[in-house]
Amino acid sequence: METVLIADDEENIREGLKFIMDWESLGFKVCAEAANGEEALRQILEKNPGIVLLDLHMPKIHGIDVIRMAREQGYQGRFIILSGYSDFSYAQSAIRYGVTNYLTKPIDEDELQKTVEQIRSDMAKESAKQGNIRRITTKAKDVVLQELLLGTHDPGENDTPDAELDAVQLKADAYQVAVYETYHTDREQPEYKIQDLLGAFMKPDAYEYCELEKRQVLLFRGKNAIRQFQRFLDHYEKKPFQEDSPLDTMFLAYGSIIERADHIARSYDEARRLCERRFFCAEGAHTFGYQELSDWQERSEQITQERLHVFSSRLIGYLQACSIDKAHETLKELEQYLHLVTDAIPEVRLFLTDLFLQIKEQVSRTYPECEELFDSNSEIIEFIGNRFYLYEIMQYLETQSREIVQRIRGHAGAESTMQDVLSYIDHNFQSNLTLEEVAPLFGYNSVYFGKVFSKSTGNSFNSYLNERRVEEAKKLLADDHLKIYEIATRIGYSDVDYFSKKFRSQVGLSPADFRRQLRVQRKQRQET
Repeated sequence: METVLIADDEENIREGLKFIMDWESLGFKVCAEAANGEEALRQILEKNPGIVLLDLHMPKIHGIDVIRMAREQGYQGRFIILSGYSDFSYAQSAIRYGVTNYLTKPIDEDELQKTVEQIRSDMAKESAKQGNIRRITTKAKDVVLQELLLGTHDPGENDTPDAELDAVQLKADAYQVAVYETYHTDREQPEYKIQDLLGAFMKPDAYEYCELEKRQVLLFRGKNAIRQFQRFLDHYEKKPFQEDSPLDTMFLAYGSIIERADHIARSYDEARRLCERRFFCAEGAHTFGYQELSDWQERSEQITQERLHVFSSRLIGYLQACSIDKAHETLKELEQYLHLVTDAIPEVRLFLTDLFLQIKEQVSRTYPECEELFDSNSEIIEFIGNRFYLYEIMQYLETQSREIVQRIRGHAGAESTMQDVLSYIDHNFQSNLTLEEVAPLFGYNSVYFGKVFSKSTGNSFNSYLNERRVEEAKKLLADDHLKIYEIATRIGYSDVDYFSKKFRSQVGLSPADFRRQLRVQRKQRQET
């Protein structure tokens, strides 16, 4: 609902104007009154009313000066001038400030209502027009943005590039493109958006967002916005992400900083290529910058059958000789080699699949007791073909190599080792234990260790760890002297809210409610 300010030095006139019409039925409400020009100007600038009923001859500041000063300070609303003078000597001055409504006292109710209705109609038309302009501008902006990213933008013969960029608010002194994807490819898409993650570092108007080629794309506009984005990267690259954190699902690939709008496509192309090369990211890498591209541009290796034979022969030989260290050294060489190849990612996966199937065939034929260690051929093909990261495949190969050597040597297997693992967790759960840190202690990589742990215990590593911590927390909650956050710290949670979430998910109560329940039970036992 629009608002009305009534400014007149006579109180009875102000009261009459408030009640002479049913303002609400016309879509207005009286928001303020003013008895002099100075007060009227202050109320106009503070409340920004849609209409000002203004008497020209008021104390302190004349009505025409109120209009002039209000316009100079940005007020865009309507004025209805009220005057007791029949000559319209002030009308010319008022017209210069956009005032077209002039009523003489005493005010005719019908004339005032007609004027207000006309103003309301004009305001509705202007609002609709502005809405159309915003929609058209938004559509035009989206089109120009996508054309700039793809390098297909043409400002036309009659427009300068700067003029068009100004019109759609895309002109800036620098640009940088980032592409956002989900880090954990085996999880459902998160409910939150990248805009939510950036909110603590910059305002939404510092960048543009669009979906292009099935990617979520960000264009940072201006050097200040780019600095804020770098602060965002610096902040989150320096510390690990806690499980279940929104940031743990984030993966950002970003192109170089450029100064010209017609070079935006280059920054986008770099970010896009980084996404395609994401297969080679290190474990836990949530960001990938254009600096990585310089190394890849120097790649010269290619996948060949000769290379496949060399690596498979060396690995089979080391495994049969139970030289696990040499086998792992060879796998590291293999990984370094694959980082240098110019072949497409599907070709790399196929190379690794062929390699492992050759190892399986040779080892199973020579040592039949090892055959049960391997998945079926179709499972191997599916696993390697669906891995999103090279390090996942290499960890799989390392684990399989260790299992083969253990079996050839006649190792007792994983069952007795798992008892040691559980004992280790039971004695160290208060530390910041992770699957990635515990696995190497027992000769496994994290991926395969997770599979072995789940198969042996019927529970995932993290679930078992959280259950062990919650069981200890239940004991500690019996001590009323310990605060909730102290208990959280003692059992390995740095974030008390995260501890409360895990506790509630397992027990069905918050830690505070569980403690109250213990108190009630103690009191009941004492009374009996």
